[in-house]
Amino acid sequence: MSGYDWDAEATLSERDDAGSELQYNFVLLAQGTLREMVARVLGMDGAQRARVVIEVEGGKSLNLGEILALSANEGPA
Repeated sequence: MSGYDWDAEATLSERDDAGSELQYNFVLLAQGTLREMVARVLGMDGAQRARVVIEVEGGKSLNLGEILALSANEGPA
């Protein structure tokens, strides 16, 4: 179990390729609970999923692999 609070505030952002090779810019897609943001990612097609991150209250950032593992291990219930 990860210990994530599924009701914690979170933001979903998508990488904007306007950044450089070493630094990406991100565009805010949505805000809500971690549960809602994981559900949104799971509803995306593969190409869009590859470009997203979830920022969870408290400073933790989840990449796609972490989002999918969290969902598979604990599920957004």
